[in-house]
Amino acid sequence: MSSVPPAPPWLTQSLAGISRVHRTDSTVRIAVVMSGGGLRGAGHIGVLQQLVANAIPIDVIVGSSAGAVVAAYYAAVGLTLDELISDARTFRGRHLLAHSLNIRFRHRLDWILGGASGVIPARLEQLEGATFDRLHHGVRSIGVVCHDLRSGRPRCFSTGCNDGVRVSDVVRASASIPGLFPAIRVESTHGQLLLTDGGISDCLPIAFAQSAPLSATHLIVSDCRWLATEAPESSDRLIYVRPRLSTTGTLWAPSATLIAAVRHGAAAVTEDIVDRARSWCSTLAATNSRPSVQSY
Repeated sequence: MSSVPPAPPWLTQSLAGISRVHRTDSTVRIAVVMSGGGLRGAGHIGVLQQLVANAIPIDVIVGSSAGAVVAAYYAAVGLTLDELISDARTFRGRHLLAHSLNIRFRHRLDWILGGASGVIPARLEQLEGATFDRLHHGVRSIGVVCHDLRSGRPRCFSTGCNDGVRVSDVVRASASIPGLFPAIRVESTHGQLLLTDGGISDCLPIAFAQSAPLSATHLIVSDCRWLATEAPESSDRLIYVRPRLSTTGTLWAPSATLIAAVRHGAAAVTEDIVDRARSWCSTLAATNSRPSVQSY
């Protein structure tokens, strides 16, 4: 596919020496790739909602930073889209600030800041039980991108290639916005890693999704970054979705919380996008009826 750049050297090196799984058939393997973007990442929820509502199969889900959070809670924790949308309705920017302070104070003020962090503590507790192999909603593989502070490069973890790390550790690291959250020390089979926000070095992990062991053949790319200076071109195997998120910033949102971003994400999945995604799977392309695009 000429519109998507080849895998960069750091990705090839990070996978060197690892037993790879190469697909020998022509089965379509659809991946949803979700960018970073801070609070703007709520737009990914709307994109997922529309794909699911229109029966688009999701085999692989990959995320960096905010995208890793949405990917993990949907595929690894198993939250429903209704639950994710409900969180977006109740979430406030001050919850993120309170949680940041709680971490900085090493939870010594948990009796105050824990309650002021909204749904975050409860969701983090759920994340502790997540794994790379026990996935939900039909997803077969998940990938998370972090930034490795020691090497200065992205560090990729996925189903089939996770170096023994815990999902909860790398997802928290991938979403550790510099200046707001400290880097996280993660134990792996290759020793201790110092990881932080995946958006620093690979905010839109397309090459990661295409490489083994994830081996996606077709991509739906949801880009919620503030600036998309290197946006990929859509092609016969790549659909680029760019929600209009003018009212939501990386660390700020309107009084209506994040639900506006969810709505904009849903609106970005047009009927044309649905038709193109369906054409990738012969069984779906043969379907005569198409579920209507939902609103909420």
